[in-house]
Amino acid sequence: MSSTQIQTYTLSEGIKLSFTDSGAPPNAVNYVTVLFLHGGMFNAYQFHKIHSHAHSLNLRTVILHRRDYEGSTPYSPEELEELEQGSVVFWERLSAQIAEFLEIFILREKIPKASPGSVGGGNGGVAIFGWSAGCSTVLSFLGASHNPMISQESYKLLEEYIGNCILYDPTYLCFGYTLPSDNHNYIPWADPTVAPEDIPRAVSEWVSSYYDHPCYDPISGSLPVTATIHDLDGTRTKSDEITISSWTDEELVKGIEGIPAKNEMLV
Repeated sequence: MSSTQIQTYTLSEGIKLSFTDSGAPPNAVNYVTVLFLHGGMFNAYQFHKIHSHAHSLNLRTVILHRRDYEGSTPYSPEELEELEQGSVVFWERLSAQIAEFLEIFILREKIPKASPGSVGGGNGGVAIFGWSAGCSTVLSFLGASHNPMISQESYKLLEEYIGNCILYDPTYLCFGYTLPSDNHNYIPWADPTVAPEDIPRAVSEWVSSYYDHPCYDPISGSLPVTATIHDLDGTRTKSDEITISSWTDEELVKGIEGIPAKNEMLV
């Protein structure tokens, strides 16, 4: 089914997940389906332009609104308490919901299985893409050796389809890291001068800023092994130019959601 209009799947226990879908490339047999999981604050709308490029790259793009974001079921008070406490059950449940969504989509849309060469660039199957805070969901889904909330039948099915995982700009929290005690880079949600109601604005301006990387080597296209977080130009609250300054009022309303972001900051 091809539609860039928001669709909704209803999972077990009435959980709803909304998404947009580019549809399969015309006349393609072995295309790759890419499931996008957005980060915090900015919902799936930020990726909507990707759909127009999908078919020329032999891709089918599915952009999911994560739980608590537009069209998807909000977290319950009990779930928010689990999130704040770092409960394993919270992440197991969230991972199981992603697994169920994928299973429904695979069977309903009859997408091609991952071919033997899909890992690392083959055809068919599903690639799961996480950006920023969305990488936490990806890692909890793919990183657990066994999730008691996902059946063996589901595991077996998904193993035939999932071929690639892309972690784009994951946060340090996704890996369970703590910042160095002498970190001097600005973090808006840790700024005591920012009122709770102003955190969404502060975060959206900060995360869409442009920063220099003084130790970046343009020839090798990488950072030296000696680079650390202290080398970043990250002490400013925002840069002179920020991405969201180019967004229209309509795009800001569609693409930024403050309440889910506040909830995720419970982590």
